[in-house]
Amino acid sequence: MVVCVPDPTLGTRAEVGCCRWWRERRVGAVGPIRTAGRGTVDGVVDLEKQKLRSRFEARLLDASAESNHETQGARKTAEIGSMSGTVVELGPGTGVNMRYYARGVRVIAIEPNPVMHDRLRRHADEHEVDMEIRTLQGESIDVADGEADGVVGTLLLCGVEDPAMVINEAHRVLKPGGRYFFTEHVRAPESTWMHRTQRVLRRPHGWMFNGCRTDQDTGSLLRGSAFETVEILEEDRGPRGLYVRYGIIGTAVKAS
Repeated sequence: MVVCVPDPTLGTRAEVGCCRWWRERRVGAVGPIRTAGRGTVDGVVDLEKQKLRSRFEARLLDASAESNHETQGARKTAEIGSMSGTVVELGPGTGVNMRYYARGVRVIAIEPNPVMHDRLRRHADEHEVDMEIRTLQGESIDVADGEADGVVGTLLLCGVEDPAMVINEAHRVLKPGGRYFFTEHVRAPESTWMHRTQRVLRRPHGWMFNGCRTDQDTGSLLRGSAFETVEILEEDRGPRGLYVRYGIIGTAVKAS
């Protein structure tokens, strides 16, 4: 059973993103929807203009899940699987990371795109993850300072309006000593044909994937953040990665 309760405080601003979080667009909004069962949705927005693209993206995320598991599964199992308590996942999309969470972990899923929610709930239920979906407006997370034991964000920062602010929010909600695990695609080395290709494709790629940037230097943003330690492993996925072949994977730890 789904109960819809109008809430005038939601206004008309909503955020969507290719790497699925907080890309600001003006769309209509309706009040909170709460569902019986494992996932609860605190609000839903009208994404008519982005619905087809979002559905394509959702299918693409699920279709590439096994390939990503082959290349990053061991690291994700080690990092996400070792988290306990309350974990905030930023932009979980369809829930491809649900398979890595340990039993007993509570996941707060910050996913503003309702098109992703059914698949996200299904994957959480499949892997018996205690998950709550929060559909947010505004450029802030409704999680208290120091509430989270861990934060996860995969293929996230390339599509947000202000990636530095998102990193700051991840830092804010973590407990002292808490860990932020991330994977991102990043810009190719400068003066290479791939870097030039990324710049040429930035606008069409961003249109297709709701604002995702192909040529962002995310590593520098993370290294310059408030986290005490940042460990980054650079990756080259090779030709199969096409123009987003370069990536980073790592952790950032908040001071104890």
